[in-house]
Amino acid sequence: MGEIGMEEEKITVSVVVPVYQTPLELLRRCLDSLEAQTLKGVEVLLVFDEPVDGYREVVDAYRERLPLQVLEQAHGGVSAARNRGIDHARGAWVSFVDSDDWIDADMLSVQMEDAEDSGADVVMSELTMEYGSVSQPRSYLPHRQRFEGADKARFEQDVLKPQTGAGFVTAKLFRRALLVEQNLRFREELSAAEDAEFMFRVACAARCISYQPKAMYHYWFNSSSAVRRYRSDYAQRYIRSMEAIRGDLDRMGDREYCRDAYHSCVLYHLLLIAVNDSFHPDNGLGGRAQRKAFRDLVRTPLFAQSLEHVHLGDFSTTRKVTLLCVKLRFYYGVYLIAKVRHWQFRKFAGQ
Repeated sequence: MGEIGMEEEKITVSVVVPVYQTPLELLRRCLDSLEAQTLKGVEVLLVFDEPVDGYREVVDAYRERLPLQVLEQAHGGVSAARNRGIDHARGAWVSFVDSDDWIDADMLSVQMEDAEDSGADVVMSELTMEYGSVSQPRSYLPHRQRFEGADKARFEQDVLKPQTGAGFVTAKLFRRALLVEQNLRFREELSAAEDAEFMFRVACAARCISYQPKAMYHYWFNSSSAVRRYRSDYAQRYIRSMEAIRGDLDRMGDREYCRDAYHSCVLYHLLLIAVNDSFHPDNGLGGRAQRKAFRDLVRTPLFAQSLEHVHLGDFSTTRKVTLLCVKLRFYYGVYLIAKVRHWQFRKFAGQ
């Protein structure tokens, strides 16, 4: 399926929206927020990572009101869907919005104004985590900041520190010429932490990155999403991404100042694996077997080497405590912390 309701106007921003098994009411909320944008010249590329038929009613309702491209592919994952969107984008700028999230009406206009003022290749805004009836704004920095020249090294490092939010592709505006000229695409063999791997290469290639502390992107916490539900290949998916980032560092050769941040990235994802794989209640193992399997994982070279370079200041208080438990080989403590996290997931899911 190709273009639907495409208006003849200059396209400024192409918004790429991957869609896979998204509830209809959430997709409508997302599209409503894109239709409400105050910036002129916004096109939306809906990339269906599955047959479009179940969504045709929703698509038809918007095609007269939005400059809309509808693309369809066999299931290939979010990275493949985003790449398809980049390849079909017509705007000078590209934005990525997940289909169960939404954005403020002025987000793209504010980001475009910033881009024109700063000359940046990437503009980063803030996002708000939406936990049912609870909203939690994120904060990377307290004030506007331009990263260029020697200062850009800080942003490159922060991309590898997940708690900063710099490694997310959402809430950002990308100059399409940068993506095209540098052949920057998502690695389609990665299906976890693919944002951070892509953003690291983008940050290294960009001349200037502009940050503004205004939260305009709303990230919907879905307790049953692929990030949190049990998958038997969960650990391997994250390990592949960590190895890919290490490969990026090795190939560049001039980014050794990012090594410590890389170790923090590896350890952050070790903690995710602990909660969503090693100590997940659905992995079929008893408590003792879970702790043994986690101990064996920690001893693998990838995680053992990063534990030797741990920087606790890169982590929140809860994660510091968990990492200390790992360092001290107190795996029962990690088990208890994971149990608490799953209780929190169930609580949010019940709202």
